[in-house]
Amino acid sequence: MKTLFTHPFRRQYHWGYLAVGCTLLVSYALWLGSMWYYQDWYENPWKYMAKVGSHSATLLMCWAFILATRFRPVEVLFGGLDKVYKSHRYIGEIAFFLIFLHPLGLALMHASEGGSFWAYLWFSGDWVRNTGIIALAGFALLVVLSIYVKIRYHRWKRTHDFFGLLLLLIIVHGIMAKGEIVAYPLLGLWFALWCGLGLAAYVYIRLLYRWLGPQYDHVVDEVRQVGDAVVELYLKPQGRAMVHEPGQFVYISLDANAVSREPHPFSISSAPDSPRLRLSIKQLGDWTQSVHAIQAGEQARVWGPYGHFSETIVQGSCRQRLIFLGGGIGITPFLSMLASERMRKAPYACWMIYSVADAQRAVYSEELRTACAQRDDWHCIQHLSDEEGFINADYLQQHLGSLNDCTFYICGPQVMMDSVSNLLLDAGVPIEHIISEDFDIR
Repeated sequence: MKTLFTHPFRRQYHWGYLAVGCTLLVSYALWLGSMWYYQDWYENPWKYMAKVGSHSATLLMCWAFILATRFRPVEVLFGGLDKVYKSHRYIGEIAFFLIFLHPLGLALMHASEGGSFWAYLWFSGDWVRNTGIIALAGFALLVVLSIYVKIRYHRWKRTHDFFGLLLLLIIVHGIMAKGEIVAYPLLGLWFALWCGLGLAAYVYIRLLYRWLGPQYDHVVDEVRQVGDAVVELYLKPQGRAMVHEPGQFVYISLDANAVSREPHPFSISSAPDSPRLRLSIKQLGDWTQSVHAIQAGEQARVWGPYGHFSETIVQGSCRQRLIFLGGGIGITPFLSMLASERMRKAPYACWMIYSVADAQRAVYSEELRTACAQRDDWHCIQHLSDEEGFINADYLQQHLGSLNDCTFYICGPQVMMDSVSNLLLDAGVPIEHIISEDFDIR
């Protein structure tokens, strides 16, 4: 079976990973080149393993901070903010596992020279080693809490507040150790640059983003319950209005008694030319369960817009037929896209497949049918997985015929997006014509 990873450099975010990999290669080149220049090679080979771990993990931590800034150039490099946040998580995980090479390499070096392997990994009178142990323990705790343990969103966000302190501790540890970054000027300058960027990114996103980010003031105009588990927020701009493309998303923070004030991301489900901003929110977690109690007249701050989901349509670089496949609440960007004036005038036939478990959950069926009725070459198909099973190649060919002239846009649960993407690859659809939006960017 073909997968997304069998097509290197044909996805935008692969270029982002290539950029990260190149910075690692530069680090290794500066490190080993400096050792060659000064003829300062290690006597114990285990130390190379330790240094690979510390150099790589530190640089990747700085990248993780930069990826969290929501800066436009970073978003472009990785192909959308949803991809940026996935990359942020993956790079953080890789840094977490690589950092263990550092203490393990040093402990093995210590053991090979007659010392105790396990004693080296515990506290002692050596505060260089102690700061390293504290940093490692802190890194492990924060990564476990932020990635591997399911905790409430506001607490999950709080865990990220401490990563900047962790990077500071790692920098202090490196300076106290008086290793390569102190001894070799070029390598020291390289790491000073990246650590400076990482700390600046941390200060920006954790402290300054609320005031310096792309912010727009809104007021809640209406709160509407749609079905059993979806709430719509209608927001009116106060002052300048945000300009967005169809299918983008925003972060929103509300001054409301019903919910806490930390920003949350949601897709825009209204047309770009609509006088009100509509957010369709599924009541899944602790914050979203209380959205229905927000009151009209309460103030909201909106940051954005973000995302590149409809970029190929705007640029005119897609195939003759557009296939929109929305699963559950993943339908929201398509509501915006089908309602947009630009989309209505685009020279593309369109098939909208709305996949839900049962008819009761298809809360946007009527809106989609109305939107698709505007053009003869737009079609709306409702898929009920409880009755018809999951979408497969036979289902797509039955409703669409040949897939050779189609560009697919997929948004929904991760398992659905992965499954459909892989079956399309197996059917011969080029990967650049399979575009997905991951709305779960936690």
